[in-house]
Amino acid sequence: MPVYRSEMLRRLEEEVFDLLVVGGGITGAGIAQDAAYRGLRTALVEKGDFGSGTSHASTKLLHGGLRYLEQGQLRLMYEALRERNRLARLAPGLAQWLPFLIPIYRRGWKMERMGAGLWLYDLLAGLPRGRVHRRISREEALALAPHLRPEGLRGAYLYYDCRTNDTRLVMEVLKSALRGGAVAANYARVVALEKEGGRVAGARIRDELTGREWTVRARCVVSAAGPWTDQVLALDRPGEPPRLRPSKGVHLVVPASRLPVAAAVLSPSPAGDGRFIFILPWEGAVVLGTTDTPYPGDPDRVTAEEADIDYILAAASQVFPEAGLTRADVISTFAGLRPLIGGNAATTAALPREHRIWVTPSGLIAVAGGKLTTYRTMAAAVTDRVLRHLRRPRVPCRTGNLPLGAETATEVEALARQFPELREPLVPGLPFRKADVAYAAREELAVLPEDVLHRRTRIALLSPAHGEPQRGVVADLLCRFGEEVAAGRGEGRDRAPGRY
Repeated sequence: MPVYRSEMLRRLEEEVFDLLVVGGGITGAGIAQDAAYRGLRTALVEKGDFGSGTSHASTKLLHGGLRYLEQGQLRLMYEALRERNRLARLAPGLAQWLPFLIPIYRRGWKMERMGAGLWLYDLLAGLPRGRVHRRISREEALALAPHLRPEGLRGAYLYYDCRTNDTRLVMEVLKSALRGGAVAANYARVVALEKEGGRVAGARIRDELTGREWTVRARCVVSAAGPWTDQVLALDRPGEPPRLRPSKGVHLVVPASRLPVAAAVLSPSPAGDGRFIFILPWEGAVVLGTTDTPYPGDPDRVTAEEADIDYILAAASQVFPEAGLTRADVISTFAGLRPLIGGNAATTAALPREHRIWVTPSGLIAVAGGKLTTYRTMAAAVTDRVLRHLRRPRVPCRTGNLPLGAETATEVEALARQFPELREPLVPGLPFRKADVAYAAREELAVLPEDVLHRRTRIALLSPAHGEPQRGVVADLLCRFGEEVAAGRGEGRDRAPGRY
């Protein structure tokens, strides 16, 4: 049965919920899923589209984080590695194992320490069968990454992590929440918190597509707003000091023909800041990144700037000098903010990646920090706190055994069989068909062309034209299979990924 936004909005206005989640990225979707399957009447609202904030701009990895070894964050690494393994089991279509190379150019204690660190990485991951790291020869490394700088190359360490499609992961978790009974609406902005007796009892919502406002009643409200956390907290207590130190991460997308790699490649950042540069084969292209710089500005206006692009191209040129990458090779750029918890570290790169949960005097619960890989354990911790807030018996988390995404391909194919014209591709050379748009309209609450071009598919990242030639076709399909009142709105709402 189709899932339409108008029905979601009606239920938000008419029903009373145990929990209202503010924020529709991976953390909010995870909380909604967890809470729904623990028996809570759950609602979620997102001021933009689902996954349109930090969750669309990750490095596309489910990983433990090798650099956490340097910071001594072994507990976070252990948690992330176990969650990586779990997602590889629950969502094999969204967590794909991939070999990673760390080139070796000189002997010395740093390389020996890297080898020891990889043993610890594998041990914390439970020594996954067939995926324990090893050292490979120079020839093997060049076969996997032909444009690696050959001078002085002695070989490489090869280990394994998972890549993912971040926005697809958000959608599959959100759909699981809906199947569990949750209600969710995109383009539904919280403009005020409702209070009764000094306690948060819901929120005032504005439909960003029509301007209409109404109140959602809820016994508990959770902010999972990522970089917008301080803004939500200010609705509860105006003048509250900032809790976050947002960090901007920028990535570039280049054609696979310009940088053919059969494995991801990691290299120390040329800035010497302790970070790694990732070169990742992804969705038929190659993603390069990432930066890690403080961002004090408006979270709605984060973009890839000239200096960010130069930094990444310079780093990639050190690793692959023979590729000769220039700005002309960049298909698109994307930028997002890490919602890091404020601290005394000299740089954002040195700030810890653990999540933190706050409860304000009026009962608003907020969570920030963490990483894509550990969204499920973050959600479980928040739901535990919600149950205590509601004085409900503790119910065990069930999301650790819920498959994700298994039915989507089958359902898209069923639409293509029912309507043969939907078999036509949207963009030549990319694996997206008109059936994907119809499915997004019927089952994934897509209402604007940007929802499809930027998030239900990644056409805006992978096509040099960013999907603009397909905008009209997508809008027509949304009208046909979704809700006509919304599908034609929002022309140019999202900025297209940068192009150089």
